[in-house]
Amino acid sequence: MSCQDKPLDSNSSNQKPDARARAGASHPRRGAAPAASSKLDRRTFLGDHTWPHITLPPAGNVWSITIHDFGKQWVEISWGRLDPIQGKRGEKGASRNRKTNEARARGRAKSTIRKKCLTIGADHLVTLTYRANVEDRDRVLHDLERLRRALSRSGCSMPYVAVLERQQRGALHPHLAVKGFQDVRLLRRCWYKIVGNGQGQVNVRGPRPGSSPVKLARYLSKYISKDFDNMPREFEEHRYFCSLGVKVPTEKHEFVLDRRAKDAERKMYSLLRQEALRRVGVCCQLTEWMGGAGTYGWIAGFEDSSIRWGNGNSEPVPITPSS
Repeated sequence: MSCQDKPLDSNSSNQKPDARARAGASHPRRGAAPAASSKLDRRTFLGDHTWPHITLPPAGNVWSITIHDFGKQWVEISWGRLDPIQGKRGEKGASRNRKTNEARARGRAKSTIRKKCLTIGADHLVTLTYRANVEDRDRVLHDLERLRRALSRSGCSMPYVAVLERQQRGALHPHLAVKGFQDVRLLRRCWYKIVGNGQGQVNVRGPRPGSSPVKLARYLSKYISKDFDNMPREFEEHRYFCSLGVKVPTEKHEFVLDRRAKDAERKMYSLLRQEALRRVGVCCQLTEWMGGAGTYGWIAGFEDSSIRWGNGNSEPVPITPSS
């Protein structure tokens, strides 16, 4: 009698598990398996950050604080009281408040450019031009990526933040905010290989007295405001571009205050002002803005030895005559 004709004793303990499995028997259950862990996705909040996903609203006002700390050269703090009841999302590009949304998009783009310029410590401006009247946006971006790769192969890493400018004749060309001295000969050699000899130019402008990454970012943002309505682009395409690896330092905090808390807006403002002074130092310049009766606001500051803050007020530092 063959093995297939032999009856299978499922209760027999002499058979090995793999032999019983080949014969068609199921494995004996020795114990309950541990419960499967929940799968994390983009919507999963860890720790105390679960208030948007609960059925009932939180028992207090939810506040959010975002801090971008670039050292003493610039610290930026924003805060706001959040609404736990999420509204409905409309179809993208179909809003009735298009002008208002475009103005907000312009402001967000300027803010991002400033933060990225501060992240890389940009102090030089590189301008790439074409001799021909190049109006193809995709071609300009493709040439910019080819330049980045050519510089990388030559051992020259050049982190940048870039915007496009449209000339009066309609031609497009990029402006790049970069850090440190640049090898102009290498830049031109790589650019000429892309556009052809004599078919373009590379100009580099170094830092000027009183310049800073913030001022350079404002210069780049000028082209966003200038060409916001005339620059050809598809929906959701960026007005600015940057190299890989430019990660803005960001700290985010969320907490819940009791609804019965008194004078929460003023205390929040005072707390964040003190935090800005702690990070930058009491000798600094501060810029402040608040809205919504103090329910949201923004504070930015940088080190300035000529101004000292004390008791919430600024006063000039007296200059002692040198002996």
